Amino acid sequence: MRETQPDESIGGDLNKNGDLRPSRRNLDRHLLTSSHKIRRQMQVLSQNMAYSAFHPGFIKSHLAQKTRQENLILITHSQSLHSIANIKDDDTVVSRKLELPDLWAEVVGSCDGLVLFINADDEVILVNPITLQQVKIPTSPLAFERSESFTMHAIGYDSLRDDYKVVVLSYLETYNGSRPSYLDTFVDVYSVKTGVWKRIGISPYPFADLDFAYGVFVNEAIHWLSMNSKLDCPYVVIAAFDLANEVFFEIPAPRGIDVGKFLFKKLVVLGGCLCVVDTSSYSGVDVWIMKEYNVSESWTKFSMYFDQCIFKPLCFVGDDEVVSVVEGPRLVVFNLKDGTSRDLVVNGVPALFTDGCIFVESLVSPAFCGN
Repeated sequence: MRETQPDESIGGDLNKNGDLRPSRRNLDRHLLTSSHKIRRQMQVLSQNMAYSAFHPGFIKSHLAQKTRQENLILITHSQSLHSIANIKDDDTVVSRKLELPDLWAEVVGSCDGLVLFINADDEVILVNPITLQQVKIPTSPLAFERSESFTMHAIGYDSLRDDYKVVVLSYLETYNGSRPSYLDTFVDVYSVKTGVWKRIGISPYPFADLDFAYGVFVNEAIHWLSMNSKLDCPYVVIAAFDLANEVFFEIPAPRGIDVGKFLFKKLVVLGGCLCVVDTSSYSGVDVWIMKEYNVSESWTKFSMYFDQCIFKPLCFVGDDEVVSVVEGPRLVVFNLKDGTSRDLVVNGVPALFTDGCIFVESLVSPAFCGN
């Protein structure tokens, strides 16, 4: 009969039945060594998972999911940031305060989970509210002095170059009588991938809406309300700037709309569609939504009525409700089906926020480097 040998990895003695009896000291040493090995394996696994989560391929596949959840990001009266992950038709909506060391003044817009802000010091900041990463956008070396000029910002994505871009339209505030002069509106583009500013040139469509100074990103283009080039008979058009080809074009306005009163209107995005919002009435607003991009016949209209001024709609809740910023400012949910409205209750109290926009959850870094 072959003799049983002690297990060298543990060590021990044979009992009277010939079975291995490991020594207590060697057994403890073996368990300690195994524990270290398991811990090291878990660390390697965790590092691999973190690398995979922030790998460009994983980030792009995550963005491509059709079920991406739309969230709200909001600025409070104390200039802090809060996000809402899921708006429901009851009083269980909760917000999460974002622990970001800054005072926030305005929300410019969002693209693929990146949100562009202007802080209390007039600095332009790009933020991912999910990862809490933030990057300050440097001032363009070609920029006018802020005290002497008017500036519009926007954020969008150029799929041709796989690059996120900040677009700035600016002009000097010179006046012709009582009207500002819209001549020489310059277009500057900042590449998030390369960290470089570039001047495109002079826009043929000067920015016209002084009270809503943001561009709207839809279908890989930045949109804004603009004065037409016929200064002897000016009226407002929907202008667009293609981020990939860096060319300008016009979007057809809704039929029947009074383009002569376009200065009382705003552009927003609802459900991924370009919208024109008429806020000229204190009793309500009309919202035209372009269901099929750049197709004139696809414009449809809905209305919201309220006893206070409605500033802008933010997002849909289901198929029949719209969350909007109203006078106060606060958030109100309008039911388009029965015409009713209610305060959006967040954390058990009516939501008092000064500004906001929607964003989708993503892992895209504001210090984006592409593939």
